[in-house]
Amino acid sequence: MTRDEQFIAYMKAFEASTGHLGSCADCQEDAPCEIGEEIHADFIAQQDAWNART
Repeated sequence: MTRDEQFIAYMKAFEASTGHLGSCADCQEDAPCEIGEEIHADFIAQQDAWNART
């Protein structure tokens, strides 16, 4: 994956995570729902991958 592709994946994961957090009451209470857990885990993985590159 190129640096640009990885950054885009990271930003899409960030957008998905913040979008879900904003609309899910369970996730707002620090108790992620089943869907939220997957979305937030993907964001963390993408963020870790990006940070490892920089």
